[in-house]
Amino acid sequence: MKRITVLVGHAGTGKTNVALGLALAAAKRGHAVTLADLDVVNPYFRSSDYPELLRDAGVRLIAPVMARTTLDTPSLTGELDAAIGEAANNPDARLILDVGGDDDGATTIGRWSRMLADADAQVLYVVSAFRALTQTPEAAAAMLPDIEGHAHLRANAVLNTSNLGDETTLDHVRHGRAFAREVARLCGLPLAATVVPQVAAGTMDPDRVIEALTEGEPDPEPMLLMPRLVRTPWDV
Repeated sequence: MKRITVLVGHAGTGKTNVALGLALAAAKRGHAVTLADLDVVNPYFRSSDYPELLRDAGVRLIAPVMARTTLDTPSLTGELDAAIGEAANNPDARLILDVGGDDDGATTIGRWSRMLADADAQVLYVVSAFRALTQTPEAAAAMLPDIEGHAHLRANAVLNTSNLGDETTLDHVRHGRAFAREVARLCGLPLAATVVPQVAAGTMDPDRVIEALTEGEPDPEPMLLMPRLVRTPWDV
């Protein structure tokens, strides 16, 4: 991870789960971590829904004003300006931005686009092979220019989060990897990593999981084994 990581992409690809997972992992490695929830479009499945989880891990949360209330008038504070400056100048700081879905959600980040570009932020385009509205690599790749245009930022790489929740198997992960590689090729970007849901690994050793997924490949992308952190209201 660079000091600043911006997650953009379609709604429903798992950006928030990745944002939470990256934040917790960075905090565990001893970094001073800030997670900014910039989703002021969709009131569901946002990083700001998990303040206790982040607080217990020592992660600072920047959330929209009115988040976790019944008022549908979210807005952002000026905290992010200071957080970007801190991450740009402190080698031990990490800032993760969980941006709202699609081009509408990406509009929010445009306010800070110049600051982020100057700070050499890493912009990851998050994709999933199992998102209903972008079931082909061509459909997923076609959405990136609109997202970049609204965000006033260029993506640096593709991040593969393809999963089917608790039903995910290693075969689903393999399918998602092929999908993401083609999206990356169409977008002219590298594939930064593949997120492997922990449930797909079962009881296998993590190293064995990676070997099973990348066997015979000379230069595979990094594999990020990650638990499911975002839950739906009907989960028990």
